[in-house]
Amino acid sequence: MSQMYNTFIVSKDYSTDLQECIEKTVDELTKRRTNFNDPGMLLGKIQSGKTRTFIGIIALAFDRGYNICVIFTKGTKALAEQTIKRLDNDFFQFIENDELKVYDIMSLPPLTPYIKQQNLIFIVKKETNNLDHLVNLFVNNPDLAQKKVLFVDDEADFASVGFKRDQNTQSGISLNVLAQKISLIRQGFENNYSFLQVTATPYSLYLQPQGELELNSDIFEPIKPAFTSLVPIHDAYIGGQQYFEESQNIESPYSKLYIRVPDNEIEVLNRRDQRYINNIISTPNLFVFRTAIINFLVGGTIRILQNELNQKKYKCSFIIHTATTKSIHQWQIELVEALLFSLTELASSNSKELKDLIKISYLDLAESIAMNGDNSLTLKEVSTKVIEVLNNKYVGVTKINSENQITALLDRNGQLRLDNPFNIFIGGQILDRGITIDNLIGFFYGRNPNTFQQDTVLQHSRMYGARSSKDMSVTRLYTSNRIYNALLSMHEFDSALRNAFEDGIHNGDNSVVFVERDAQGIIRPCAPNKILITSTQTISPHSRFLPIGFQTKSKTHIQNTIAEIDNILSEASNGNFQQPFLLEIEKVYKVIDLINSTFEYGERHENKGIEWDYITFKAIFRRLQANILNKDLEGKIYCYVQTNRNLSRKKNNGLTFSDAPDDGNTDRRIAKNIASETACLIILKQNGLKQNGWRDAEFWWPVLMTPQNSRPAVFARETIS
Repeated sequence: MSQMYNTFIVSKDYSTDLQECIEKTVDELTKRRTNFNDPGMLLGKIQSGKTRTFIGIIALAFDRGYNICVIFTKGTKALAEQTIKRLDNDFFQFIENDELKVYDIMSLPPLTPYIKQQNLIFIVKKETNNLDHLVNLFVNNPDLAQKKVLFVDDEADFASVGFKRDQNTQSGISLNVLAQKISLIRQGFENNYSFLQVTATPYSLYLQPQGELELNSDIFEPIKPAFTSLVPIHDAYIGGQQYFEESQNIESPYSKLYIRVPDNEIEVLNRRDQRYINNIISTPNLFVFRTAIINFLVGGTIRILQNELNQKKYKCSFIIHTATTKSIHQWQIELVEALLFSLTELASSNSKELKDLIKISYLDLAESIAMNGDNSLTLKEVSTKVIEVLNNKYVGVTKINSENQITALLDRNGQLRLDNPFNIFIGGQILDRGITIDNLIGFFYGRNPNTFQQDTVLQHSRMYGARSSKDMSVTRLYTSNRIYNALLSMHEFDSALRNAFEDGIHNGDNSVVFVERDAQGIIRPCAPNKILITSTQTISPHSRFLPIGFQTKSKTHIQNTIAEIDNILSEASNGNFQQPFLLEIEKVYKVIDLINSTFEYGERHENKGIEWDYITFKAIFRRLQANILNKDLEGKIYCYVQTNRNLSRKKNNGLTFSDAPDDGNTDRRIAKNIASETACLIILKQNGLKQNGWRDAEFWWPVLMTPQNSRPAVFARETIS
């Protein structure tokens, strides 16, 4: 091991796990034949330190005899600029000693023999011009093509692989231009190179058809990883596990993370209407938006005061990302500025109205702060500081919707600068993958396409990454039901596929089963590349499925149905609900149908679009029956029944639907213990009190707990034709 990598270990404080990942990856690259068709893969979570890892890999590769590294970046100037700044900073010592040079492929100086004898890094955006310049570089400098080259494809899913609908072609599908270019680059090199793809979202790489693909007389060879290295997850990492798993525990501070945004409120934010400028402080149509900004001010203030106790400065950030249109960004800027102006007017007069708004936010944040085990500051301290923040105009509002804007705002490490104690960033696509934002304690996300693209939406998830637990206790995610459910489906799919990668799925193991159901609920195998991710539910051991957000019909409409369910459960259990009991699958289906008939959806209940997919719920039972080996359990499901429950319909000050009727310490524990070979259906009878947001009507709330022996399966309700 020579000087460059050794220097990195010391100066960058690489952990033992990270060193093992770097060294394993370079070992694989040097001993395996990797290329554009069969690359190595470096797989990490969103914002988990992938760039830091692959820079270490480059350093060790240079020590091991590689001479050139070509880094493909996403086709934006901002990310290319960020990458160059990061490399210039990390390799500064070696650049100063003329051991290494870092170049943008579009701004190359004459490559003299003196330069060519050094280690060279070329940054290439994944767009046509840049790729053409790369091809010309090696054509015009054939001596470079003879050197040992490492290609690193950062954000590999974004442009390296891709198909698009094209009605002008015979097949109706064509390769994306960038995929064609990279296919051409594959053919231009001999075998003296290695290829590493770096991604957090490997789905477009994995969900490709098998074998060669002929499209419009062109042969395209799908890219499949030769090996996979997993970037170790550091202790400070916050991701889907916290947002979608630990949030189910009502005693966890993460249970307070998600705040539901009504669809009509996102529509207001995405359509200019000057009336809202004048009534921004009172309109009910922007209630959550207003709450989000106030929570940001109060939460950031709490963190500033906490840091002042340790003589440290603190700055925080907030993102609004609901649209890509520049005119909408300008409208949102005006809304935020109008709200801040109104709040500042209230602050200057020491208004009771402002103090009441601060108190509501403070009490909500104090709950998660207490759950995190931190000492909360007093309301008076926080209120006084928030008023100071507003009076002194410590809040910066920045619109970012162009390359030049974001490039000008990057610090020397390539991250967005925080110029003020409070920083609100409003933008669209430019705020997605690769851009790092420190101390992000609020994310208002409203991008709501007809069809979610998993790779894209996950990369929008700027709330993931290294976050302190103290920051997380004042952090909130604001989004719609539909988007939250899409993110949840993506997280479940991500977890199943990541586990499959860990188990060697890239070597051909059939670790994850892909299945689909038809309109009648019949299950059949499905090709992975047909899966429409946001129509999926991912089955894994002891995963939960349940309806959320429903309202019940009136008592007079459902009381007979509830009595019928009572009779079925009482008869099956001999009137004893103390222990789980077995119920025939056909009776389970009948109970599910009856329960579904008691639920109601619509605009007035704020639950349109999140109807319970009870057909898939039943189809999952059918799927799970295939794993039963014990004859005594065939065609049967365990039921765990409890009554006299009083869960509110909403939580978090009425902003989010309750999603955990089953208690994690009792109900879930009992269900997990019994659900080893067959599933357990938890059925909880709620009193449905009006004071809890219901209709003074008893109802049954079902939760499906899958068995321990469940084989991971991606279960699609809808597939690509």
